[in-house]
Amino acid sequence: MKLPQAMSLAQIAQMIGGKVAGDGDLKVDTVSTSPLHATEDDLAFVFDAKLVKKLAECKAKAVVAPLGAELDFPDRNMVLVDRPNLAIQRILTALKPKRYYPAKGIHATAVVDESAEIGADVAIGPYVVIGPKSKIGARTIIMSHTVIGGEVVIGEDCLLHPACLIADYVKIGSRVIMQQGAALGADGFGYVTERPSNLEKNMAGSKDFSDAPNPLLKIPQIGNVVLEDDVEIGSYATIDRATMGATVIGAGSKIDNLVMIAHNNRIGKEVMIIANAAVGGSCSIGDRSVLGGSANLSDHMKMEPDGVLSGASGAMRDIKSGEIHAGTPAAPAREFFGQIVAMRRLPKLMDEVKDLKKRLALLEQQNLEK
Repeated sequence: MKLPQAMSLAQIAQMIGGKVAGDGDLKVDTVSTSPLHATEDDLAFVFDAKLVKKLAECKAKAVVAPLGAELDFPDRNMVLVDRPNLAIQRILTALKPKRYYPAKGIHATAVVDESAEIGADVAIGPYVVIGPKSKIGARTIIMSHTVIGGEVVIGEDCLLHPACLIADYVKIGSRVIMQQGAALGADGFGYVTERPSNLEKNMAGSKDFSDAPNPLLKIPQIGNVVLEDDVEIGSYATIDRATMGATVIGAGSKIDNLVMIAHNNRIGKEVMIIANAAVGGSCSIGDRSVLGGSANLSDHMKMEPDGVLSGASGAMRDIKSGEIHAGTPAAPAREFFGQIVAMRRLPKLMDEVKDLKKRLALLEQQNLEK
């Protein structure tokens, strides 16, 4: 990656909050994405512990590395940092390329209801649709083919990427980002039958099933979705409106691509929900909790603040504050991985049991023969 201009290690250290070990006046103008493939002209980021051990193989003339790396490689020119990922965030923020957004104003092809309120310096791109009585805050950018329903409220400085779908009555705070195709406010999945369904009978222990028609009647979903400030919603993530009340995503929370959040969930502040995860209806997820990729939370579950559900796990019971759960059904991680270790030992244990049974039978035979 080419830097806009050559920079000294001292300048880079100031930019990312690091300190120089070696020649602070040394200049670099390219950054390698891979330390093991860096050339002698590059600056390389070496953060993974395994890569730090291989630093001797890195040809870059300078590296950004964790504090302490200078002890094993005192002759290398380095910028040392305490939090490597934060250093990456800072340098990429400074060097990010221009993104192409629509110009301020309303594009000629956009359809904006005459009752909608559009704030100062809003940019509305091609083929955007904005429904009746909706309000768009100042400096918000709405990219092409996004559809916004009626009586939607969107705060200031938001960024809606192409093809986002926002249904009626959704409320969005300020500085919210929605990636391509994200959808807010679809109806929650709620149905009822006039008579007890075969599923209900089965769950109650009865097999008195009937083939007679018993249609699924839609329960109107009359609530909405609320995104608080500084939320980001990933590409093609879906968040359903509440049956009654609101499905709430707390301030600063980040929802990854292809996540499904069902109706009436209350997601706390600074929560992270990673790709393909699914949250059942009426769950409560505390501040700073994390759901790993493809994790699933059953209906009506509660995660207290700072809880963690590991990737590909399925939780069917509440997770207390600070607990890390894994597996399906999820259990405390130490317990779960202990079970995995025990399961792997089972074949050997079975062989040992068989051997002990043979020895016991032999001893019993010998005693009978005495």
